[in-house]
Formats: sequence, C-alpha cells, structure tokens
Amino acid sequence: MKQTHIIWLLTMILLPFAGNGQTFYHTGNEEPVETDHLPGLVLAGGATDNSDAMKWMLERANGGDVVVLRATGSDGYNNYFFTQLGVDVNSVTTIVITSPEEADNEAVINTLTNAEVVFIAGGNQWHYVDNWRETEMLTTLNNLISEKQITIGGTSAGMAVLGEVVFTAENATVWSSEALGNPYHWRVKLEKDFLDVPFMANTITDTHYNRPENDGNDRKGRHVAFMARMVADWDMPARGIAANEYTAIVVDETGVARVFGHPSYPDYAYFLQKYGGTPEVCEQGQALTWHRNGEALKVYKVKGDFEGSGWFNLENWDEGEGGEWQYWYVDEGELFETGTEDDTSISSDPPDGRAIHIYPNPAGAELNITIDHSLVTPGHNKAVVRILTYDGRIIHTLSAENTASGHSKTRTYTIHIEHLPAGIYLLEYHDGSRSRTLRWMKK
Repeated sequence: MKQTHIIWLLTMILLPFAGNGQTFYHTGNEEPVETDHLPGLVLAGGATDNSDAMKWMLERANGGDVVVLRATGSDGYNNYFFTQLGVDVNSVTTIVITSPEEADNEAVINTLTNAEVVFIAGGNQWHYVDNWRETEMLTTLNNLISEKQITIGGTSAGMAVLGEVVFTAENATVWSSEALGNPYHWRVKLEKDFLDVPFMANTITDTHYNRPENDGNDRKGRHVAFMARMVADWDMPARGIAANEYTAIVVDETGVARVFGHPSYPDYAYFLQKYGGTPEVCEQGQALTWHRNGEALKVYKVKGDFEGSGWFNLENWDEGEGGEWQYWYVDEGELFETGTEDDTSISSDPPDGRAIHIYPNPAGAELNITIDHSLVTPGHNKAVVRILTYDGRIIHTLSAENTASGHSKTRTYTIHIEHLPAGIYLLEYHDGSRSRTLRWMKK
C-alpha cells in the first residue's frame, strides 16, 4: 500500500549537485521509498505539456520517486511535477547527461534504480541515442521497464526514442518531402532495439505531427517513409504512433491507449499500421510509392479531450472508440489520406487516377482546383470542396457539378485567395462516399 511520507524542509527546496560531469537537480525527500506503483507509458506530442496526461503519469508512481532524464537544460520539470499538478510524489530528480561516461556513472544508476516513474524530456533524440546506447544506464532503464515495471514517458525527442525503431536525427531533422522523395535520404537515419517498451514492438513514433516544416508539409509523410523503410530493410510488420503537438497518449498495463487534448483544438493522435502489402517502390534515390490500391496503411485517428475518452487498443491494433479509420497511401512521393466523416465506410481514389488536383502549391492570388468528374463516386454527380484553416475553420465552400453533356468530364475551378494570410491551409473533398484532405500553402 502507499506509504505516508513526511516531507521535511526539502519539500520546496531544489538542490542541484554535480557528479563526474552530469548534473542532478533534486526536489523533495532525499530518501527514496518503495510503493505499489503501476506500469504505463506516456507519449507526448512535444509542445506545452498536457497536464491531464502528466497527472495520470504521476499517479502511477503512487507516491514514489520520479526521475527526469535530459541531455540539455536543467530543472524545468521539478516543481511542475512536485507541486503544480496536485499529485503527491516522494521526490523528483532531473539528471542532465551529456556523454556515455556520464550515463555509466554509479550515482546515475542508483538514482534510476529507485524510480517508479521515468520521464524523458525533449531536445534532440540523437543525444539520447548516442550517449545512452551500450551503457549501463540503458541496461538499467530496460530492466526497470521489464522487471520493476515502472511507468515511462517522453515528450518530443523523449517520445521519439520509445519505439522499437527510432528516427535518430543523427543528421538533423528531415522533411516529409525529402523522405517521400527518397526514403534513403541521408537524413533518414533509423535504429532498432534501443528501448524495449511494452506494446511498442514493430513501432516507430513521431511527434509535432501537425507542425508545418519549411517545405510546407507536416510530418505525416516522413513517418510513412520511416515505416516503408522498416518494411523494406527489416521485413517488419511496421506500425506507427504519432501525436499532434499539444496531444498526449497514455497507455495502461492492458495496452489501452487513451488520448488527451483540448476538444476545441486539433489535438489528434494517430495509430498507423501496414495493411495492404509491401511498398511498390522503396529504393535509394527514387520517390516512394506505397499504394496497394489505396490501402497501404490503415490508420486510426483519435481526437483528444480532457478526460482521455477516445482510445485505441495496442494489444490487438484492431479496436478503438472516439476515432475514425482511414487509409493512407503514397503515389510517387505524394501522400494521400482517405476516409469518411461518419466512419462507416472507407473508399479511395481509383489506382489509375485521382479525382482532384490543386495547383499551384504554394499558391499566391489564386488556387486552382481540377476535378475529374468521371472519377466521382458513381451515383453522385456533385462534389463538395471546402477550404479550411489549419485549425479547422471553414472559410470557403464550393459545390462542383458537371452538367455539360458531351463535354469533358474534367473541370477546373478557381478560388481567389489573395485576402488570406500566408500559412498552411486544408482542402477537403467529398463526393458522396469518397473523402480526401489535401494540404496547401498560401504564400
């Protein structure tokens, strides 16, 4: 049972101290305790921490000790975890580790061994991979996960290292356009068998999922390219878990993954799995094609809320609640997502054509939308196109109908967008049963 702890003067005092290079920041009781803690996993999208998910994580410690691991920075999590979330823990210790030698330090190992919760902060995941691999600290951390059955969590770079396969960022980040244009791009560096976390086998994570990069794309495309590499290089039944920036996923001991976020904002989690077969083209210097009749990947998209009511089962990867199923595929380096609003059926564009094209992208004063009405779902003569801001606000609706008998089935519609601020926008296409969402940039 949970012990009652008397926290003396150290309760509100932060004590930094160094040991052979690494730095410790300690808040709370100096003597560790043992509690009836619970195993678990927290995957945070990388922006401001979701306090509901962080409370869930601390509650798993059941009054025990929390260790925060960092490669840079200092004590930013100590008071947040110890005093601001209203959850009783015995102590919070942050350890800043900047080399493999520091990771092998006895004080680091001893502090880790006493933890009921370990949280890995953000930064650059290459610092974690490069400084931890083949160290006593990494062995200890894996033992804590498998034998002591602690709860482990991470945000941004910390989330990135929690899958069986890790995008290491050894050569810095990679944009979706680069990874889709060449899955063997020199910045696409993947590594296996770093941490061994329950329910994360055959899985690679990605964070900041909805953040536009300098190429105008979010991170979905690169995540799919990572998974294609997993299939091509290691013959893995590739899976992916991703979170938008303010979203957090918590996984209990049964494998149920709950999604926390703000219900008024695009706080989504994504659970991706190889579905339709292996990539058709995944080779050095060539654009990725992973089509499989529009069903290369099966994806469950879950909206977060304050209670974490939407969930997905990582035990079987086949059931969830509060989300929608989609199919994703890649055709010559371009990612497509298909699904329906009511989540009752899923269809994709025919493999030999696409119902809608937009150009130019990025766009200036005008956005052109070309619709091939011969590819519109049979029985549905009219297609509806909506222009939305990136947070989901509708700013324009177009009802597109081909009524000219005997003429071309392809029509182009022009929308004047000179009044829109520069940034990333969405275009949603619906034609009765088929849905598509495209991203475009206003210059």
